[in-house]
Amino acid sequence: MKKLSHKFVANVSKTGRYFDGGTGLHLLVRHGASGPRKYWVFRFTHDGKRHDKSLGVFPVVALTDARKAATAFRSDLYNGVMPSVTSLPEKAVSDEKVTFRAYALEWIELNKLQWTNQKHYLQWLSSLNTYCFPVIGDKPIDVVDVDDLLQILGPIWNTKTESATRIRERVERILAAAIVRGLREGPNPAAWSGHLEFLLPKPSKIRQVRHHSSIPYQELPRLYRTISKSSAISSFALRFLILTAGRTGEVVGARWSEFSDDTWVLPPSRMKARREHRVPLSTAARKILKVQYEAASGEYVFQINGRSLSNMAMLQFLKRINPRVTVHGFRSSFRVWAAEASDCSSDLAEQALAHSVGSQLERAYQRSDLLEQRRGLMEAWAQYILESLD
Repeated sequence: MKKLSHKFVANVSKTGRYFDGGTGLHLLVRHGASGPRKYWVFRFTHDGKRHDKSLGVFPVVALTDARKAATAFRSDLYNGVMPSVTSLPEKAVSDEKVTFRAYALEWIELNKLQWTNQKHYLQWLSSLNTYCFPVIGDKPIDVVDVDDLLQILGPIWNTKTESATRIRERVERILAAAIVRGLREGPNPAAWSGHLEFLLPKPSKIRQVRHHSSIPYQELPRLYRTISKSSAISSFALRFLILTAGRTGEVVGARWSEFSDDTWVLPPSRMKARREHRVPLSTAARKILKVQYEAASGEYVFQINGRSLSNMAMLQFLKRINPRVTVHGFRSSFRVWAAEASDCSSDLAEQALAHSVGSQLERAYQRSDLLEQRRGLMEAWAQYILESLD
């Protein structure tokens, strides 16, 4: 008998009983005026009679907790201890309401696959644990209101504006999902437009946007020469990142299976925009791959002991050379060079950075990713970096 999964439990809405393998635990789904309600039940037989033991309401009680409870009751039965039985009413088992913490954690677990980097998943958990749960964690999700949001955001809105903005957006998404699930009604108190915009200063008015520190492209060839003096894996990875104008996660996660001749094909699952991205490889970039291939011992291009480099490896290496520059800033150096020192179009440069170009309608008609045109651009970029100091 198939076991239940977290995703199935969260999404199932059809009335019925759904068993978690042969463990005695099952999920009871019933419909009421406010939509489907889901109850955990432990079913067992004692003295020839069948009994149902209520274990609580989902998502107040998560699947893992329900399994632990069922395991404990099975242990009691094995030792001759009869669980206290609560008869299951026809309409409801409990009036206990879903708390913000319970629903938020369940929502994050169900949606974590949408983030290409695990650090985003950890950031969600960290921000909610630090700022939200102390204020509204134990509060029923259907009564979270604007005053709660002001209590969370007010102390940090002017001093940690960027973090506060992200927290607001995260709470808004969680509450929006709860509205769709029928767990709360009315407008979303975390929404900016029409709600918090009238109570909090506009973020752009109280903070200065800080871009990733980048090096002027005129100074990059000299820095590249310094980086190239090292034979460390981080050095090769950083050089490859500069030559391809790639992102940190794309480079450290690069697998040999993604390369075909003179093109690097990144699957949608590894891209920020969730679209396949083809990167034309310059002669210099292919030489780096050749060096790595000769020493290859695993699926990753840049690896140590069979494991890919960490996201911090290149940054730590770069800090020892120039602590003022960030790894992501090299993409900005490339973009400025393309605008000022090449004859390529703005759209071509944006395509090279895997940015969306034009409106949604324009993108629908522009099916080409301009690969061959970008091949010349990336070759010119590599020649500029390698030859400008000769």
